[in-house]
Amino acid sequence: MLPHSIQGHGSPAFVLMHFLGGSHRTWSPTLPYLDRTHLCVALDTPGFGDAAHVEGYSVEAMADHVDRSIRELGLTDCVLVGHSMTGKVAVVLASRHPAYLRGLVLVAPSPPGPQPMTDSERDEQRAYDKSRPAAEAFVDDSSAVRLPDHLREIAIADAEHVNLAAWCAWVDHGSREDWSRRLGTMNYPVLLICGGADQQVPGPDEQRATTLEAFPHSQLEVIPEAGHLMPLQTPQALAKLMLAFARRIAPGDQ
Repeated sequence: MLPHSIQGHGSPAFVLMHFLGGSHRTWSPTLPYLDRTHLCVALDTPGFGDAAHVEGYSVEAMADHVDRSIRELGLTDCVLVGHSMTGKVAVVLASRHPAYLRGLVLVAPSPPGPQPMTDSERDEQRAYDKSRPAAEAFVDDSSAVRLPDHLREIAIADAEHVNLAAWCAWVDHGSREDWSRRLGTMNYPVLLICGGADQQVPGPDEQRATTLEAFPHSQLEVIPEAGHLMPLQTPQALAKLMLAFARRIAPGDQ
C-alpha cells in the first residue's frame, strides 16, 4: 500500500494524488475544506514523499499502485483526484472501469497523450538536482504567483526529497506515453480545473480537445490568476468546485 494520510468522513471519498515533486502534503491546505463532509485519502505516488523508496514509475505502474491501495483501504465509493502528472494516472486508472470509481477531478492535468514540451524544456527538467536553489526555482516557476512562505516551504521540502530516478522517469518516459487511443469512451462524470495563470500544462481549449475527449460527461472550470499549484495556492476556491461536483454526482442527482 502506498503511504498516505487519511482524515474526515463521508461519501464519496476523495482519493487525492499530487503533482511531480509533490506529496500527500500538497493537499494539506485544501483538506480542511473537504473533510467535514468527505473522507479524504491523500496518497504519495512512487518516488515521491514518503514513497520515495517505492518503485514503479510508468503511468501504468503508478495506476497499479493507486488501484491496489484503494482496494486495500476498502474504499468502495471514490472520486479520484489527479493533479498534473497524476491527472494522466487518474485517466488511465479510470479506463479500467473499477467498481469503486464514481467520478474524476483533474486539476491542471497532464494530458493522456505526450506532454507538449520542447527538447530544451525537457533538458531543463532532466537537469534538476533537488538542491535547495533548484527546488526553490521549481516551486516558484510552478506557482506563477509566489506561495505564502509557510506553504512554499512545504513544497520546497517535498521537491528536495524526490527520488531522482522517478523524476527522470516521468520526464523521459511517463510524460511521453500516449494513452489517447487506448482509453475509449468513459461515462464517468469529470471536473477539470485549470489555473488562469498556469504555464505548466495545456490550457482550457487544448484540455477540452485532448484530456476530455474520452469523457462526454465533463465540465471545465478556470480559477482566475491561479498557477499550477492550486491545492496550495487557491485551496478554498479549488475545494468549492470539488464539493459542488461531489454534490452533483451524488446518488439521485444524476
